[in-house]
Amino acid sequence: PEIIRILENGHTVTFGLTGFSMRPFLEHCRDKVRLIQPKNIKKGDSVLAEIQPKTYVLHRIIKIKNREVFMRGDGNVYTEHCQLKNIKGLAIEFYRKGKSKPDKINGWKWKSYSRIWCSLLPVRKYILSAYRSIWIPLFGTI
Repeated sequence: PEIIRILENGHTVTFGLTGFSMRPFLEHCRDKVRLIQPKNIKKGDSVLAEIQPKTYVLHRIIKIKNREVFMRGDGNVYTEHCQLKNIKGLAIEFYRKGKSKPDKINGWKWKSYSRIWCSLLPVRKYILSAYRSIWIPLFGTI
């Protein structure tokens, strides 16, 4: 609720991520996101959404139909949805691996990652399974 209040007052908010729904490139308790109050959201945007009262997720928009928004976390194979009015924040940059320089969502690196990862949806669950069971134990998180 405090994050929402700050966003509604026109400020940006940066906070640490929890959960695994944005894997493999955003990690639980390691990375951070900076949000602004959403104005014009579109397919492909990463947003903070209230999917149930006081239950929030940071997911990528996959479709907007009428006033309903359909989202999927990069580490998920299922979708979640909410009403357009329940989109509370728009991600503008991510801080990964403790770095002080962010990956901006309009930068080539984030756009490339997004385009490639989203195109892998049909096989994403197999890639994520191999990442969790093989890659992380051998090499750690990406």
